[in-house]
Amino acid sequence: LNGQQMSQQDLYIKSIDIDPNNSDAYNNLGNTLTIGGSVKLLNGQQMSEQELYIKSIDIDPNNSDAYNNLGNTLTIGGSVKLLNGQQMSRQELFLKSIDLDPNYSNAYNNLGATLTSGGSVMLLNGQQMRMHTTILGQH
Repeated sequence: LNGQQMSQQDLYIKSIDIDPNNSDAYNNLGNTLTIGGSVKLLNGQQMSEQELYIKSIDIDPNNSDAYNNLGNTLTIGGSVKLLNGQQMSRQELFLKSIDLDPNYSNAYNNLGATLTSGGSVMLLNGQQMRMHTTILGQH
């Protein structure tokens, strides 16, 4: 690129400009933003962190990282509407991420954080998962 210095964000933006259907580029660009942040693409479109993850999911509905990352942008009790019109809660996004990648430990961790002490949740495969609490013995 003729000696041009490019940041991580610049590279993801260039990747999207070259291939607007690169789901990973949208997801990775979202990861570079702080909560509430946004970025301008080369086509002039301004996109927030949430919008980048939603676009990533729209392009590749099997991108478990994007569901997990989108879930992390929501507050407890929050939900978001995907481009296909589906409304999903924070917990549903983590469940979908686990359903797509049953070995994605971050999604299990994030799902656990949505439960109250002693709470449980049913995975999309029908498996019941419970938050375990540790009771410290007194000496």
